[in-house]
Amino acid sequence: MASDHLSFDAGDPVAENNAHRDEARREREDAETLRRLMGHRNGRAWLYRVLERCHIYASSFTPGEPETTFFRMGEENIGKQMMMAAMAAAPDLYMQMLAEARREDERVAAVRAEEDKKRSDDNAVAVAMQGFDLPRPQGWTGDDDR
Repeated sequence: MASDHLSFDAGDPVAENNAHRDEARREREDAETLRRLMGHRNGRAWLYRVLERCHIYASSFTPGEPETTFFRMGEENIGKQMMMAAMAAAPDLYMQMLAEARREDERVAAVRAEEDKKRSDDNAVAVAMQGFDLPRPQGWTGDDDR
């Protein structure tokens, strides 16, 4: 197979036509693969996570670290290619993926807020259990505080 690419003659109209036909076939197959992947909720969630790791929805810039910035920009480039392919293959499913990701982020934020509230309530209970808010003993006059 590798020798096929080496023997390509750009001046041969038949070879050029075959190359264009092969490229169009691969693009159709890739689009179909993306549609199948994005046709499932888990596939859309996976693609969104990959795009997030590629810094599509954030900046690739890392202050004071140009090598890291350049590396992340390479990841971003691949991510943008994937994003554009997904949008071209299934724009409706891409938009659905974004909506599902937003709802999931909101759900996670609500769960974390509830956990934080419970944790602060648990801290108040823990303080009460340590006796800091116990009523003063009966008959206590307050003279012992000196």
